[in-house]
Amino acid sequence: MKDLLDFRVVQIFDSFCKTVIRNEARNIKKQYARLRERQISLTELPESALASFQINDTSMENSEVFLALGMELLVANLDVAEAIHQLCEPKRKIILLYYFAGFNDREIGEIIGMSVGGVWYQRRKAEEELRKYLEENSHE
Repeated sequence: MKDLLDFRVVQIFDSFCKTVIRNEARNIKKQYARLRERQISLTELPESALASFQINDTSMENSEVFLALGMELLVANLDVAEAIHQLCEPKRKIILLYYFAGFNDREIGEIIGMSVGGVWYQRRKAEEELRKYLEENSHE
């Protein structure tokens, strides 16, 4: 009797697994069909849409290099680079590490020996200074 019950449980589970897999296969097919309906070839795009895919030149002439923790960080916008130069050294380092090197507040805090809250506060103050500097100098 126990063997018959175990066999029946295995059959039910097998049927359930097959149903789940079949339904997932259907969902994937539907998803691919929706993608095929919405996708178009690049050759079919109008010229105006192709212009948005162009890459801007970020060569060394149009950018400035900052040195932070031995890393050379490229700032492509010269106005932003000038504004970063106006910051004091700790704030400049925090901004460069956060926005241009991809570090988070905790990692920056560990590197420069500051609490996460301190890094966050200094970053916010530096952002305010940058915003103010860029707003003042953009109207000239």
